[in-house]
Amino acid sequence: MKNNKDLISSVQNAKIKYLKKIQNDNKSPFFIVETYHLVKEALELNLVEEIYELNNKNVYENAYKITENILNTLTNTVNPDGVVALCKKPKNNKLGSKIIFLDNVQDPGNVGTIMRNAIAFGFDTLITNVNVFNSKIIRSSQGAIFKINTIKIDESLGMIQELKKLNYHVFMTSLDKDSQDFKTIKYPKENIVIVFGNEGRGINQELYSFADKRIYIPISFESLNVAVASGIVLNEIYSKQGE
Repeated sequence: MKNNKDLISSVQNAKIKYLKKIQNDNKSPFFIVETYHLVKEALELNLVEEIYELNNKNVYENAYKITENILNTLTNTVNPDGVVALCKKPKNNKLGSKIIFLDNVQDPGNVGTIMRNAIAFGFDTLITNVNVFNSKIIRSSQGAIFKINTIKIDESLGMIQELKKLNYHVFMTSLDKDSQDFKTIKYPKENIVIVFGNEGRGINQELYSFADKRIYIPISFESLNVAVASGIVLNEIYSKQGE
C-alpha cells in the first residue's frame, strides 16, 4: 500500500518542532525512541504513537518519511539507523517488591546498564534522581526501560525514609571495610532495596543511618564501576534466592 504522507524536509514542520520540544520536556507523557530494535520493542508493548523513517527506508508502511537532515536533528547518535518514534511513557511507576535505588548515579551508560542488570536478575523497580527518558539512557538500556518500573525522585533522603516506613529491607553498598561482605548476607526475597551511589562520591553519608546493612564487594582494587558492581551484587542475590 502506498504511503500518502508527504515527505518532511523542514525543521519548521509542526510535527518536527513538537518532537524537538518533547526531547527537552521531562514532564511530557511522551518520549522519543531511536533505532529499529527499540522501536520494534516499543511497538510490541503498544507504546508507539507515530513513526518517522528516513525516506529511503521502507520498514514501516505508515511512517512519516523524513530527510536525512531531519533525522539528524531528532537523534543524538553519530550514525542513526533511519528511524525515530514518538512513544507514550509506560505507566510503570509503582513500587515493586525488589528495588534498585540509585543515589545520584549520573552517567547515562551506567543507568541504562543497571536497568538491564535489574531485569536480568529479577528486580522490578528502579528509583533514580535522573530523567530515565534521556535518549542516551534509553539506548543503553536496550529495551529494559520498557520492562521496569521507574520512579523519578528529587532527593534521596525522603524516599529512603518512606521505604523504611513501608518496611522495606534496605542494603547500601559501601567501600568501608567495616561493612559486611555482600556474599555473607541472607537477602529477603521480597521488600528488598539495594542502594548504589554516585560514580565519584558514592552514597550520600546521611542515608547510611537508614541502612539495615552496609555491604561491600571484597576486591583487590580500589573500586568498581557502579554498573559492574550492580551486576555482581544482583547476580549474587539472584543466585541465592534460586537455591
